[in-house]
Amino acid sequence: MKKKSDSTRRFKVVKKRLADGSIKEYRYPVKSAGEDTSRLPAQGSVESVIRSYRQSIEFRQTRPATQRIKQYYLCELDIFRDMPIQDIKRRNILAIRDMIASCRGHGASNGFLSIVRSFFGWAVTRDWIEVNPASGIKMLPSKPLPTWTPEIVQQAMGSLNHALQRAIIMALFTGQRRSDLCRMKWSDISGNFIHVIQGKTGTALKIPIHPKLAIYLDQWRHSGEFILTNTNGDPWKPNSITSSLSEASLSGRIPPGFNIHGLRKMSATLLAEAGCTTHEIAAITGHKTLAMVQHYTLAVSQEKLAKDAIARIDTSFLNQKETKP
Repeated sequence: MKKKSDSTRRFKVVKKRLADGSIKEYRYPVKSAGEDTSRLPAQGSVESVIRSYRQSIEFRQTRPATQRIKQYYLCELDIFRDMPIQDIKRRNILAIRDMIASCRGHGASNGFLSIVRSFFGWAVTRDWIEVNPASGIKMLPSKPLPTWTPEIVQQAMGSLNHALQRAIIMALFTGQRRSDLCRMKWSDISGNFIHVIQGKTGTALKIPIHPKLAIYLDQWRHSGEFILTNTNGDPWKPNSITSSLSEASLSGRIPPGFNIHGLRKMSATLLAEAGCTTHEIAAITGHKTLAMVQHYTLAVSQEKLAKDAIARIDTSFLNQKETKP
């Protein structure tokens, strides 16, 4: 169908309040009878450029898990979806960053900033904008997620529902990320191993099943497909586990700030305290770099490691008889 010229097409004017409090008018064409009624974003709008970005080679060559993270944070720009992308200012990005920081913490706000900075950088290379509005915005200081302790695990096992208890046990004994925990199936168990292909890195792991975990697995086994299921019997989703633990924290059932990632750190810490090397720990957690393993195990008891180190010193050379003066 032939498009109408702007002189004959009717437009609807919509006024929107921006994050800085100012008012901006947007003109949307009004569909006539017989025209295609499917909604397409206006050319050059934030929504249309995000769609183009998602179809680009730069986006599609990243791992599926990375794509999901990018889409998750780009959804924060929905408030500006109909705005021309060249109208996005640094103050708009800062407003969203600060809102995320207040609601979900500095780590989440920094994640948002990293993703949108990359997106707007891509938009610059494609001539949608001339300046990256997220460039130069500093990351907020963030504290590392706390490592769980045996005392907190005991508290959680006595106060949380059975579905969350399972997630805690699996995280503790496998040291895996929440997304990999949620994908674990009963069919992944073969002999005394759980087979895992990590979503973030693609690393294939065979994780030995600890005798204590084997007892739990025997108690849980059923005809379902996934090992971890929520209270409705459906497979857990990573964000649902996080939000459920946050609710447990708000209700006082576990201390604030402890999430599933802290159990991955506790798993690495327990392995280190047992005398495992960084290579041995990485064989369980699947870390590509030993530096990250060392970062995770900073909380290892210095006193215990020091005692073990001293005990290994060979003192046989002192067994000779003392020379009399």
